[in-house]
Amino acid sequence: MPLPKKQNKTKKQVILKEILAYVIVIITAVILATLVRVFMFEPFVVPTPSMVPTLKVGDKVIINKMAYKFDSIERSDIVAFHSPIEEKDLVKRAVAVGGDEITLTSEGEIYINGEKITESYLSTEQTIRYDNQTVDLGEDEIFVMGDNRNDSYDSRYFGAIPENDVFGKFMIIYWPPSSW
Repeated sequence: MPLPKKQNKTKKQVILKEILAYVIVIITAVILATLVRVFMFEPFVVPTPSMVPTLKVGDKVIINKMAYKFDSIERSDIVAFHSPIEEKDLVKRAVAVGGDEITLTSEGEIYINGEKITESYLSTEQTIRYDNQTVDLGEDEIFVMGDNRNDSYDSRYFGAIPENDVFGKFMIIYWPPSSW
């Protein structure tokens, strides 16, 4: 008769080991997910229409937080950054980078270091006009603008932003599927 008690104790041990294994898996998954979100990839909801037609209000995107740890910001990158005037994060296009001279004209043209640039990502349906201005960027600054130039509060208004305020690079739209 002592044999069944030993079997019961063994069953309890097996059940406890199984429960412990599930708890360890769940805790590990939560830790890994937190680490990925904090240090690598962040979901982000586009808050304004400033990036239309590239990104629309409410698009859910993934921001690669590691992109600029190993590489530098380049012209035409879509970057996520901390707004210099509000308590929110924004997504805009880097039009000029550290050391560049950017000139905006009333005819809607942009010159970087004296050369006119073409921006194929802009909607051809909008007529763009800028206030004439020239900005010399410091080595650690970028000039950002929304693709929807007529409805974008960007570096034309709040000035160049420090590269340190950039926390990631736009990677993909994951929702809605129609934007894939």
